[in-house]
Amino acid sequence: MLIALKESVLQVLLAVISAGFFSILTDSGDKKKVWGGHLLPGPNQGILYLCCLPAIMLCSLFQYQSPYGLPSNLGIIPLTVGIMYGRRRTAIALAASAFMGILIIAQAIGMSPMYVGTGFILFPFMLLHVRFFQRGTLLDKKLLISAYVVGDMLLKALFPLLWGKQDVWIYVPDVLTTLWNITTGILASFLVVNLMHDAFEKLALRRDVSKFTSKYLIEADKLRQVMDLMPLSLVTLDSEERIVHMNKTMLEFYRDFDPLVTLPELVGRPLTSLHDFNIPPPVNERIAKALEGEASADFINVPPKVFFCNFLPMHDKDVEKPTGAIITLQDITELETLRSELGNFERLSLVGQMAAGITHEIRNPMAVVRGFLQLMREKSPDSLGHYYRIVMEELDRANGIINDFLSLAQNRIVEKEQCHLHDIIRELSPLLWADANLRGQTIELKLEDHVTTLHLNPKEMKQLLLNLSRNGMEAMEEKGVLTISTHEEEDFVELEVKDTGSGIPQKQLEKLFQPFYTTKTKGTGLGLAICQSIVERHHGTITVDSVEGAGTQFRVRLRKTIPTYREPSVVNSIQN
Repeated sequence: MLIALKESVLQVLLAVISAGFFSILTDSGDKKKVWGGHLLPGPNQGILYLCCLPAIMLCSLFQYQSPYGLPSNLGIIPLTVGIMYGRRRTAIALAASAFMGILIIAQAIGMSPMYVGTGFILFPFMLLHVRFFQRGTLLDKKLLISAYVVGDMLLKALFPLLWGKQDVWIYVPDVLTTLWNITTGILASFLVVNLMHDAFEKLALRRDVSKFTSKYLIEADKLRQVMDLMPLSLVTLDSEERIVHMNKTMLEFYRDFDPLVTLPELVGRPLTSLHDFNIPPPVNERIAKALEGEASADFINVPPKVFFCNFLPMHDKDVEKPTGAIITLQDITELETLRSELGNFERLSLVGQMAAGITHEIRNPMAVVRGFLQLMREKSPDSLGHYYRIVMEELDRANGIINDFLSLAQNRIVEKEQCHLHDIIRELSPLLWADANLRGQTIELKLEDHVTTLHLNPKEMKQLLLNLSRNGMEAMEEKGVLTISTHEEEDFVELEVKDTGSGIPQKQLEKLFQPFYTTKTKGTGLGLAICQSIVERHHGTITVDSVEGAGTQFRVRLRKTIPTYREPSVVNSIQN
């Protein structure tokens, strides 16, 4: 009896070993496929085959045979499990391999294959129940496996009687052995099915986690691409103000300070530790507020650019306290420039309205006053002549200011003709030389050969050159040098007027072309505004470069070919 018990325990262990090895191997194998594919491509199918076949062979090799010839073999359990959990090809391959192995083992131990391989008689019925088994509940699977175990045990008990190999009265003692084998077989079946069920649940869970992770990575990659394509500079920080991510726009902006930096080098570093990236104190304050849950926005000036920044807290779903912050930077430099230019246009519009309103109201009375002053001067003694001269000069000065208003802002048709810029400069140079000689200064002309003729208004270009030159002379002391040069650059002809004066402070450069802005004691602040208006009417641009102590240079760029749809151009006070 002890021998039978020991052999039964051994058979149970050999049958259960298939499920144990399957659980171990799938845990370290492929995590993506639960039911696998074919025998070789499907990793889990191959594992199932390799776990069940040795268990069948071992159960057959170490089977216990009672004194009356009845074998105790639980190989039916790994065989049924392999067929039920596998696919059709796996089942057929497993059955064929097991059948060949059992024939060899039966011949080696001197036992009839009919005793050892009774389970293969049930093989066609197993194939019919595969779909029911895989769709059934855990209890259904246990009962089905147990049913095939019971059927195999009964076939092993009945075969000696059917073949007349044993007397019925002698066979009676093996009934207890058969019942014992059935009991151990059912228990082993339940244990194997439980182990296989747990293994496949783990595989299914890993499959779901793998799919979820894959979807998460895909969505995260899409989000990262969207962030990189955004025109906004964006950086995310954790609760310790360390960089979590920085989009492509922000990275390119920071590369102005550190050209060779890469994103992995920045991730994990505090924002305040970035190389040569001076963060204004208000930014640190607003980041701290964002980490406390307060959203805010501000304008940040990082010369030469201006940014509109948003500081937003980040929250996790189950955490009330912010876990990080998002900083967005929108480059509004062009918008600020446009806003400044719009202010200039509004001021010019106001100038035009003022000029149009006061022209007839002031010039006519001034003309009458000047005429009567001339009559009074003729009838007054010579001792009062200098008084009349001063009054008339001031009237002329006031009339000149009105003319400047009209030149700057009134509506008129600008008539242009094809002419050479050098001819205008040479025609005006005697007047400029005379003015320079009175100041003790010199003029240098550096005119490039073969400069293209342009479509210009000679009168306005003379006024432009005269204003720029006199501004340069007034900015220089004696022995100063005024340089007037021309050259071609791609589709433009450039006119440069450079002086050797004291230069203009950076703060004043931004306001030079604003009407009424002047640094002269007797200036009206309209000269450079008039110059800008003239250049714009000629579809060009005017810029200024100045270094304190080294002089100032005005650069006028005139396009060689003027768009035909702008000719003739009507200058409107609101536009200019």
